[in-house]
Amino acid sequence: MGDVQMEVRMMDAITVRLCGNPEVKRGMEKLSFPYKKAEGFFYYLCVKKSVTREEVISLLWGDEGESAGKKKLRDAIYQVRQVLGREALLTSGHTGISLNPERKIHIDLDAPESEREEGAVFLDHFFIKNCYEFEEWAESVRASLAEAATLDAQRGLEAAAREHDIAKMQACGNILLKNDPYNENLYYEIMNLYAGNGSYHMAIRLYYDLVKVLKEDVGEEPSARTRELFHRIFNMKERVPSVGNGIAEVDYVGRERELFQVSGILAQENGDRMNFIAVEGEEGVGKSRFLDCCRRISAGTKMISLVAVCYRQGAEFFLSPWNDIFQDVRQLAEEGALSGMIPEGMRNLPGLSGALSADGESGHMRYQLIEQSMLDLFRRISEKHRILLAFDEIQWMDQVSFQLLVRLVRSISPDRLKVICTYQGSYEAAVMHQLEVLVREDRIRFIALQPFSQEETEKILLRALPEMESRPEERQEIYELTEGNAFFLKEMIAIIREKGFTLEKTPKINLVISSRLSGITDQEREVLGCMAIFPEKISIEELELLLNGVDRLQLIRALDRLQRGNLVQEVLVGWEVYYKFVHRIFQEYIYEHQSAGKTQLYHKMLANYYEQRYGDNFAELPVIAYHYGRAHNEVRAFQYQIRYLQEFYTIINENFPIIHSDVSDLGDSFAVMAEAEKMLGLAKQVIQLQDNSREVNEMKMQMHYIMGRHDIAAGEYDSGIANIERSMVIARRLNARKTLLACYRQHIFHGIQTNAVEKVDQYVSMGLGIIGEEERDEYATFLRLRGWYLIRRQEYAMAKEILGKAISIFRLLSEREGGEEKYKASIAACYSYIGDIYRWQERYEQALQYYNEAVHIGQGPVATNGMAQIYSNIGQVKYLQGRYTESHIYLDKARESLERNGYRWGLERTEVYLALVSLADGHRDAARIHYEKAKIISEKIGNPLTEQLLRETETQLGI
Repeated sequence: MGDVQMEVRMMDAITVRLCGNPEVKRGMEKLSFPYKKAEGFFYYLCVKKSVTREEVISLLWGDEGESAGKKKLRDAIYQVRQVLGREALLTSGHTGISLNPERKIHIDLDAPESEREEGAVFLDHFFIKNCYEFEEWAESVRASLAEAATLDAQRGLEAAAREHDIAKMQACGNILLKNDPYNENLYYEIMNLYAGNGSYHMAIRLYYDLVKVLKEDVGEEPSARTRELFHRIFNMKERVPSVGNGIAEVDYVGRERELFQVSGILAQENGDRMNFIAVEGEEGVGKSRFLDCCRRISAGTKMISLVAVCYRQGAEFFLSPWNDIFQDVRQLAEEGALSGMIPEGMRNLPGLSGALSADGESGHMRYQLIEQSMLDLFRRISEKHRILLAFDEIQWMDQVSFQLLVRLVRSISPDRLKVICTYQGSYEAAVMHQLEVLVREDRIRFIALQPFSQEETEKILLRALPEMESRPEERQEIYELTEGNAFFLKEMIAIIREKGFTLEKTPKINLVISSRLSGITDQEREVLGCMAIFPEKISIEELELLLNGVDRLQLIRALDRLQRGNLVQEVLVGWEVYYKFVHRIFQEYIYEHQSAGKTQLYHKMLANYYEQRYGDNFAELPVIAYHYGRAHNEVRAFQYQIRYLQEFYTIINENFPIIHSDVSDLGDSFAVMAEAEKMLGLAKQVIQLQDNSREVNEMKMQMHYIMGRHDIAAGEYDSGIANIERSMVIARRLNARKTLLACYRQHIFHGIQTNAVEKVDQYVSMGLGIIGEEERDEYATFLRLRGWYLIRRQEYAMAKEILGKAISIFRLLSEREGGEEKYKASIAACYSYIGDIYRWQERYEQALQYYNEAVHIGQGPVATNGMAQIYSNIGQVKYLQGRYTESHIYLDKARESLERNGYRWGLERTEVYLALVSLADGHRDAARIHYEKAKIISEKIGNPLTEQLLRETETQLGI
């Protein structure tokens, strides 16, 4: 008994800590070595894994003779084996020594760096007296680890900056600075990254750390470059609003990096000719507020800021925006900031916008005079002040104003004049045409403002409306409605504060949308009205269906104009072109303001169109149901929802379903389709309908069946059987034999799940008794189930004959109907049952042959639960053969598939066998986890064979 306990103790896992103070443990017991060189030898081996005797002698006993060195190495090996167990080290002849890879020795250096002790030094405080070679090796390892940690931290810092993860940035930055504390360039880089993510206080704190380190340790101060960066960041902190609870600051969330780019360009005084910033974004994205913040930043650098807004109506008036600029200059001159700067010839000019006519010699002469005067004016100002010119909505700037702007930018030093303008992306081509010269000269930095991401939207909502913390569905609805558009989001926050949660649009939103739509033609409005009917995208063919008689070329031209107006966009799916609204909020506005009669007619047309064209396509059933529902044809909508549910849960709730070919297009996606769960809720609405017509009774019959099948598959037998019985009552009343057979099958599946063999026999016989000659697929299915019953009765020869007959019928049906996919699962099930026969006879290799054939036949684009059951059977047989690694692979594959579909029967037995395999491999903790999961599921399923396996597992676990 003592030897056994010793062996078990010696086989316990050994953990080795090399980073920090070194330590070796067996379980919770701390181990120690009799002398330092034996300990150092083991640590060296932990790093190298395999060494030669010569290199160890040279490392630890290099100052001694060869014979003495060999003798001391032999003793060190002996001492290590005494401490750790003989099996811990392997020796190969007289040259090699290595750690035994099969011995459980967990070394911290082998784990990912994230799992090691942060900042720990390799073999900290471990020294071997007068053993300089060992200390030199340890230092080389420390240097190598530090270099690797620096590289990982650098990558982590860059990744964290991209992900806006300030905590991770700080952790990685600390590692880098600890390894290189006097590297000013490193401080500069990290300060830049902090500021680019809006964490100005962290960047400022880091600067003060640098000042302190340089002053105390080397008696220096930061370079001018770093000081300039600090002042720029401090200016950002003072001028850029932080996101608080007010909705006014919404525009600045997620814009930190762009604003910091702007601050860098504004601060440049190094002759860099890039002094023009063009900010592009859709309407309502926050361009004007961004421009306002850029002006605040410029004020912090003592720049003269001059701003003008360009208006659509002003595009016809030459120099209209410059008139605003000139008025700003006049005001500043009167206030004394620009005293004496305005040239004499401009002082009495009443206004620039009225000073030119559109044509004529006098107009040209007048422009030349104004241009020269403006150049003189800005040259004078730039001698004493740095200037920022800011233009909002520059797409509405007139051509003459563009000419003057380009001339100014090219005439005045880029260090003294900076320009920022905003424009809508849909007008980019026109704006770039006017600025072509500056683009060619590489003077423009382009910045694109994107709508807020979902994460940024949630951040804004939770700060503005903290009560929404526990209402993620409402936050999701707001994001889907606004799509991250800053203007829409601010308006939604305002109305929710006033009225509580609502998706109602504010008057401002409606005004903006109405204004956007005011300039479109009747034909374009008609196109948008048709597009609004679709929940997502629409094809050109579908538009032609609704716009009967419209020429396709005219339609495409209308769509092109709507794209240029940034109202719709093209979506490519493969080679097919579809169209959708740029903003869902525009779609909803148009849908709500369209006449009810027209809307209902469009939905009816589309429902009929899809029904005729795609009525048998599984993926289109929800679309048909949607349009019938919106056309107020409730019965037809319910019928298509029921068809969808019936097909969907045939795959989810049955092991070996007869699959329609169109379902196979979905691949594995059906396992996660949340829409089916929503539609299941509609089943209750159908059941509660008061109409007693045959049509409605058929729907109720089908819904009871779907719900019953769902509950039986989940182990909810009472409610499941009750619903199946209700379906059977209606089926008998309506003489619906196909549904009655389906209900019999559910009773049979209940019997299989609970191993109620006689119940299976009863309902198989009832089913075979009513099947008509034309229902060959039903006949073959019930033969297959009869085969299962005969196997449980140990009538193996008859079972094999019956299953062979079922296979023949299924193959014949496949050939006749040309639907190979439809019966693949059924044929695979028959082969699997034959495999069961050989398994019960303990003829495992033959069982595996049939299981593997079942896998080969049953594989397809839709992974059924039955395939998972076959994988589980293979894993169980391989366990019985002692092939534990292979067994685990198949069992785990089965577990993953069953869990993905939420299917319980078979999962409990798979978990039991995973527990048994884990025990066979010595993984008791994993075995206990699998056992607990199996026990919970088994309590629902109630299969006595599984319960017997659980008792065997409990015995092995000592429970």
